[in-house]
Amino acid sequence: MTKAFRNIHIYLSLFFLPVALMYAVTGIVYISGFNQDVGATKNTYTLNAEISKGGEAEAMLKYLQDNNIPLPSKTEPKPDRRSGGLSVGGAHYSAVIAKNGENTWTITTIERSLLGDLIMLHKAKGKWYFNVLGIGFGITLMLLYLSGLMITLFNSKKNRGVQYATIVAGVVVSVILGVLSLI
Repeated sequence: MTKAFRNIHIYLSLFFLPVALMYAVTGIVYISGFNQDVGATKNTYTLNAEISKGGEAEAMLKYLQDNNIPLPSKTEPKPDRRSGGLSVGGAHYSAVIAKNGENTWTITTIERSLLGDLIMLHKAKGKWYFNVLGIGFGITLMLLYLSGLMITLFNSKKNRGVQYATIVAGVVVSVILGVLSLI
């Protein structure tokens, strides 16, 4: 039984090592105050034009093309919550058009850095493919901890009291700090 838990522990941890490192680094960076726009290249342009309702994305794409600004790979418009305008593109490169005033529009392009892209993956803002890997990693973390507990509790009987005390201390500290952080 211990051998099975050890094998589960070893092979799952090796397979998910790159994802674990990515989540660890991007989590530390995000908690430290950086977001997905760290190192990003942002450009803002002003478009003076009368654009009929529903033609905003088309006008933006024409402006980008006419001014030799790279077009995003995805051109299906979607609402942009930050600006209240429309966005096209993906997590790495996107363009947004938002109305400023009468016949005045702002077009903003953003190309994220590698770290910004990784933070977007961490926040599940990319395509669904990586989200599946992220969910698998979450399940794996639970299995790794369970298999680690099984290996420890079955193999090391001489420090059992210290092991239980450590688990209890971890639960108590996590609950206290969690509650204090929310109030």
